[in-house]
Amino acid sequence: MKVLFIGGTGNISSACTRRALAEGASVYHLNRGTHGTAPEGVVQLTADARDPAAVKAVLGKEQFDVVVDWIAFTPEHVKQDIDMFSGRTGQFVFISSASAYEKPLPQAVVTESTPVFNPFWDYSQKKADCEKVLRTAYEADGFPATIVRPSHTYSDGWFPSIFGASDFTVPQRILDGKELVVHGDGTSLWTLTHADDFAVGFYGLLGNPRAVGEAFHITGDELLTWNQIYTIYGHLVGSEPHLVHMTSQFIAEHDAETGAGLLGDKAYSAIFDNTKIKRFVPGFHATISFHEGIRRSLAYLEAHPGEKRVDEETNALIDRLLSAWKKAHG
Repeated sequence: MKVLFIGGTGNISSACTRRALAEGASVYHLNRGTHGTAPEGVVQLTADARDPAAVKAVLGKEQFDVVVDWIAFTPEHVKQDIDMFSGRTGQFVFISSASAYEKPLPQAVVTESTPVFNPFWDYSQKKADCEKVLRTAYEADGFPATIVRPSHTYSDGWFPSIFGASDFTVPQRILDGKELVVHGDGTSLWTLTHADDFAVGFYGLLGNPRAVGEAFHITGDELLTWNQIYTIYGHLVGSEPHLVHMTSQFIAEHDAETGAGLLGDKAYSAIFDNTKIKRFVPGFHATISFHEGIRRSLAYLEAHPGEKRVDEETNALIDRLLSAWKKAHG
């Protein structure tokens, strides 16, 4: 199978690249070559993915069994993809987001039939708009689109929180005895998925003709409260976390960007029914627990100390929120 990844060196796409290579696929990356390093065996096509002329020049007459766009965020991006890859691929996979599902959630358990509508988060709204463009192209012209909605997915060296995931800020605050912000009372349920697990389900959709015209989310089945998530960090770094709970609305009022990700996603319990992906990819099952995933992240940073980064802007934001909360609530 010949697969083109637009992007390919990110948090999730790197794991999917490794999986595809391990399964014997011929993997091509189309990107500017400025972010990350592709593993040995990947064919690198260097161009700005949003420059149609440059993309056409570097692709030449290449045809692909599957094209996956990891970095499409607006309807304009996917319209360009449709124009570029119509007649050039047997399947086009768009990476959407599980945050696009309706908020507040209309039902406790999310399935692929849950409405896609998020009034709070611009990122999610644009992903939903991309899906509409692709569904229209599939229904009207047979463009072979498959939609995949990752939820909160992380890889080795990442530490998910409401403030991001790609740095060591939260574990370092725990080690330093500093307080952490937790939205609500910390008891809402959340689903975190390791990228290596995601990649197993994802690869099973590639080149699968039954997946064309369909949408899938791919997540783990483990449910944790946000209090438990931070407790796991504390256990693994050997220091007790000091949690300060505040409402999501308060956080949103003091930081619009973090608030959008809360009110549009993380403030709600996220319980996913993975029946559909398991039906299309028999045997798929997430096997990496969050405890094990974070142990792996810590081991990764131990082996790559140069990547152990603390984001001072995030630190400053957390401190500002803590100060404002205490001022408002004594």
